[in-house]
Amino acid sequence: MSTSARSTATTFTGWGMVLSGAAAVVAALWGASPYPPLVPELALAGLSVAFAAGWVVASCRAEARSRDPLSKPRPDTRRPNPVLRYVLCFGVPLATFAALLTAFNVSGAYGRETERLERAGYDEYAVTVVRLAGEPAPHRGGEDNDPYYLTDLTLRIPYEAGPREVTVRGMYTRFKAPKPGTEVDVYFAPRDPGTPVVENGRRSTVRLFLVAFLGLWIWPLILVAGFALKAMAEAEAVHRLRRFEAGVHLPALGILLTGLLLLLPKALDFQVAGHDQAFALASCLAPALALTWLVKRS
Repeated sequence: MSTSARSTATTFTGWGMVLSGAAAVVAALWGASPYPPLVPELALAGLSVAFAAGWVVASCRAEARSRDPLSKPRPDTRRPNPVLRYVLCFGVPLATFAALLTAFNVSGAYGRETERLERAGYDEYAVTVVRLAGEPAPHRGGEDNDPYYLTDLTLRIPYEAGPREVTVRGMYTRFKAPKPGTEVDVYFAPRDPGTPVVENGRRSTVRLFLVAFLGLWIWPLILVAGFALKAMAEAEAVHRLRRFEAGVHLPALGILLTGLLLLLPKALDFQVAGHDQAFALASCLAPALALTWLVKRS
């Protein structure tokens, strides 16, 4: 079924679907939720799904009214909207990257623990060696690494409640064995003596890595892909997509909905058959597959 009929409802629900979907992508890229559950992102995505369903219903009702012999014809006087081309062409690569970021997001438990540690001042600090708690174990260097020692050390940890001596096993020092009075770097929480003192306690920054460092080539790639799609997308072809056609739009919407469902385990922090990240990675294909379907069928 194809319809060129339009109404206030089709315009409202159509733009509501597009804009709320775009807002969900922006919220995911911005990191509105630092860890699951991704409430703002999922709320906006759910709103887009609701608008999509409303757009389909409103389009079918408008087509039914246009076939009524007693109804007054309402010609479609809309002109191609350049904003829609930008939203569609740049939305596909941006949505793909947003799904990728979601796939590599930390778990809810990890995020909550990170927040707790941050409130307790958890970070890397230089502390003083009080004494050696064991004999240094030397390790020879090689072509790819320097010689080093592993030593059990008793350290003076300056907690806010007062300094304490804590023994840390297997501390790493390059070239020379440690001795009392030297300083080493460890991670601890000054306001929480119950948090273990560890040598390497850096919290995961996978999302920051993807956004910042990989962004050196991902963001230019997104721009190139967006402008390439815009160059290939004719204004009239994009304009025709505003007119609902069941054989074109329903499968495309179904692909996007499937992608959203594949993201749910990761976004809500639960596993299906022992997996969540694998499903989220598979969802990255949904925007491109939906666009490919639209291009081939429109």
